[in-house]
Amino acid sequence: MGIFSGCSKKDSHPRIYITDGQKSAFAGKLQTVDRAKRSYEKIKSAVDPYVDRHQTDPEWIVSRMQMYWDAHYERVYVKGNRFSHGTGRAPVPTVKFAGNRDGATDYAMPSLEDTQPYMDEKGMYLQNMKKEGHPWEWVHPSKTGRMIGPMNERIMAMAASAAFLYWYTGEEKYARFASDIFLTYVTGMHHRREPFALEDYGNSHLMGLATFEVILDGIIVHMAVCYDFIHDYLKRNHADLDMIASVFKRFAEQEIMYGVPDNNWNIFQARFVTYLALALEDNSHYRDGRGKQYYLDEILNHTTIRQFALKEMVGETFDPETGLWPESATYSMSVCKDMLDVICLIDNAENNRMLDAFPVIKKAVPATAEYLFPNGRVTAFGDAKYVPLYPQSLEMLIALYRKYGETDSEKELTQALAGLIADRAYNRDENRDMFSLFFYVDQLMDISPAEITYDHLIRDTYYAPNVSWLIQRNGRDRQDGMAFTLTGAYGNHAHANGISLEMYGKGLMTAPESSFGITYGTRDNQEYYARFPAHNTVIVDGKSDYGMMRSNYPYRLLSCYPAHAENLLPADKVNFAHVAYTEPETDARQNRLTSIIRTGEKSAYVVDIFRSARNDGRDIKHEYLYHSIGQGIDLMSAAGQKLSLSPTKELSSEAGDMNGYNYFEDKKAAAYDRDFTARFRIDLQQQDDVTVKMWMKGYPGRTVFDVMSPKSNALVKGSVPDELLNLPLPTLIVRQKGEAWNRPFVAVYHPYASVEGSSITSVGYFGNTGDFVGITVQSASRTDYIFNSASGEPDIAHRDMRFKGTYAVASDINGTPEGLFLGNGRFLAKGKWSVASENGDVQASLNRNGDGFDLMASGDITLTIPVAGTRPPELSEPASGKKLQGALADGVYTVQVPAGKYRIQL
Repeated sequence: MGIFSGCSKKDSHPRIYITDGQKSAFAGKLQTVDRAKRSYEKIKSAVDPYVDRHQTDPEWIVSRMQMYWDAHYERVYVKGNRFSHGTGRAPVPTVKFAGNRDGATDYAMPSLEDTQPYMDEKGMYLQNMKKEGHPWEWVHPSKTGRMIGPMNERIMAMAASAAFLYWYTGEEKYARFASDIFLTYVTGMHHRREPFALEDYGNSHLMGLATFEVILDGIIVHMAVCYDFIHDYLKRNHADLDMIASVFKRFAEQEIMYGVPDNNWNIFQARFVTYLALALEDNSHYRDGRGKQYYLDEILNHTTIRQFALKEMVGETFDPETGLWPESATYSMSVCKDMLDVICLIDNAENNRMLDAFPVIKKAVPATAEYLFPNGRVTAFGDAKYVPLYPQSLEMLIALYRKYGETDSEKELTQALAGLIADRAYNRDENRDMFSLFFYVDQLMDISPAEITYDHLIRDTYYAPNVSWLIQRNGRDRQDGMAFTLTGAYGNHAHANGISLEMYGKGLMTAPESSFGITYGTRDNQEYYARFPAHNTVIVDGKSDYGMMRSNYPYRLLSCYPAHAENLLPADKVNFAHVAYTEPETDARQNRLTSIIRTGEKSAYVVDIFRSARNDGRDIKHEYLYHSIGQGIDLMSAAGQKLSLSPTKELSSEAGDMNGYNYFEDKKAAAYDRDFTARFRIDLQQQDDVTVKMWMKGYPGRTVFDVMSPKSNALVKGSVPDELLNLPLPTLIVRQKGEAWNRPFVAVYHPYASVEGSSITSVGYFGNTGDFVGITVQSASRTDYIFNSASGEPDIAHRDMRFKGTYAVASDINGTPEGLFLGNGRFLAKGKWSVASENGDVQASLNRNGDGFDLMASGDITLTIPVAGTRPPELSEPASGKKLQGALADGVYTVQVPAGKYRIQL
């Protein structure tokens, strides 16, 4: 048996959002709930002027619809991504098909008031935004992008609002307005066939009835809601209900027979079919047996070539471990929202606990909080943008939890929604659309100010292998927390980006992603935004590349601390992630280790070590890219002297590089093989300026470039201060001639506010042998010695320290150990302090905390502690109270420590 039993028999309308039986309670809500009353007034005030005009001028609104008023085409033809022409002549005006699949156009969509009536024979009269003075001119529909669909959708949305007002008030002026629009459109679609592709149009399987993509036929929602609310009026006035049903079925069949079954499209299409199904009568009403139950059953339980059954697809596509959907963040959040639309609509109609049929949604919605940086904006890998969490999913799930008495779950999400409201990223009073009026709770449950947070939903490390994405956070404070992400390319809406880095510090996305170009199909996206040059990555020989959008080049997570879905311990100062992949265009192995090391409550720095080398040894060059926000870069020697850079014609297709390099401007270069520093200047108007200082180790064969990259389209209003929006990105490019494996890119990044100053006083390097590199970071609070080996094989000795592994940090204050962090390895010692493993690589974190130390070990280790006198330290496991016993000899206490967390009292 499928999810939907189809046993309900509800022949009355309306029923999609509300029923006649709930009208009295709804009227009471409008009287007692201020938010509901304001929503109602907003809907009414928006449509009333047009309804009133319609009483004396019924042609005005109808004539603004995009129809073939003159041609009456029965069939429309597309060539490639463009509308070509139409043929045949129907007895009535038919619905105009979209002009182009791509949204890019030189023309602006006119307001309703500026829309010319009855546009058809001459084309469309639009304002050219690319010409001086923005003149109005007649243009062929193929040059108008996607605007035709939204122009009709805008008017049908007004019809739906008027239909609702008719149902509530009983005033027939609303019904006349709604039905005139509705019947014009539906009758026109009844007399027009589906679009036909000329020649070999590879994307013809995607087309809807009204637009080039079934997921863009958004008019379906408003059309179904309008019909539902004026059904009795249409029936009373002898409208052809069978004709209307046939059009709805054609839309539903198009959504099922066309589209994409294994990504977000499947959910979007199912949402449209849900609206259409709920507007139709029961199966028994129709001769073909295809009514409400049939179409709901189709999307829920039946798999076809273009539409996978939700009961299978949802559970199999969301990652059961992480709860995340395999697309970039904003698309993943859209899937959650649209899937909850489907669940809420069916549950509202059937009261069948539809949510329980999709239990992964209960995990998926809170899991989207893992996308967040400390400023409450989500990661923007791939085609995503730096937006807040989508409140709609939280609202709908809260309402369902309240309906079914799941109070604890409701509270968990209410805390997050309250966080959005506190961040001014969401205003419930301004969200006054019709859906929210019926499907959101009137009043959120009471929670204390201390409970307004996302923290209960996020962890310091979160790794999503189904999109090859990992985030690490070190501190949750908006201003002083730091975070980074590493992104490969896996899943949908992915970019060709290698191993790409995002970095957050001092309240800003200091190293952003850039999202897509003008549209997915425009040249800027195909050549730059979706390719390596737009990302914080390493490009091999100027040509690293692979397919974008649906990519299959994930990295391998070699190690990280904390582990997935774990938090740092209170005394921890270090977290890291180590990943690797093979760049396919050049068959180059790449290895990136990125780590945050905290120096104080308000200060921290990032270590970024990137290795890259071709497997065939034919390396020409490797180029490390770092895109910053702000106004510019100052490049200096390690001694602080400004480097002398000269204009260059390198980094271009003329020089043999991929086309994406042509988007770099104001290019300056200097051959420089010594250690150097860079200052990325971020000047702000309403808050303290921020500087990101970078130190990089030099190697022979290095060239440094200071260039300007195109603006980041991921940075949207509210994600950064307004003065940073739409600015080009100051970009540092460091070229290594030949291989960059034993001569890796070794960088330290330290963001700080102008009023604070830098907490790092110097950065140095040690042990440049083979695949090992060491870094010394002197801060105001201590000295950190950082060890990294790509292979983990060499035994490294430096001063009073020894190391074997891939990553470690030893910290001291004036020679007194402050912490030992063995990120992944066998041995780390400083003086007589040491952690060692005889059973393979382990992670161990030993940090001073008050008058003792906190210890974490991922596996069994041997710990040595120097002791002055005869009293040994006390080791205990707080969770169990168990104490460990060791041996004291020659001033050193040695103890065998099983995996776990311990407190050491000196």
